[in-house]
Amino acid sequence: MDFDLEKFSYRLIVLMEDFNLTQVDLAQKVGISNVTISRYLSGDRVPRLDVIARMASVFDVSIDYLLGLSNSKDNNPENNNTDVDIALLAKNLFGLNGNAHLSKIQIDLIRKLLLANKDFILSA
Repeated sequence: MDFDLEKFSYRLIVLMEDFNLTQVDLAQKVGISNVTISRYLSGDRVPRLDVIARMASVFDVSIDYLLGLSNSKDNNPENNNTDVDIALLAKNLFGLNGNAHLSKIQIDLIRKLLLANKDFILSA
């Protein structure tokens, strides 16, 4: 089954209505502009994986559901692609640099620990 931009746009519209979110609301929650949300809704732009993951988190649905690859909204961790989750977590750690609670050294150490223990984490 291939990614269906039309189905993604439709599901995004329905989820926004279900959660009573405007384009501006969703944009703020996801950390992108409302113009970008508008382009996703019209099918003019394909979202990046990290944006899709944040949207799925906002709506508590699986990434596969949002992409139209599954009809199950279930966001059960057993069904998620944990390789992608770990990669996104490691990538997003660098976005925490603006926060005073973690230093760059601490963030780098966490990233290294995650990557070094990937097999153990995936087996849990």
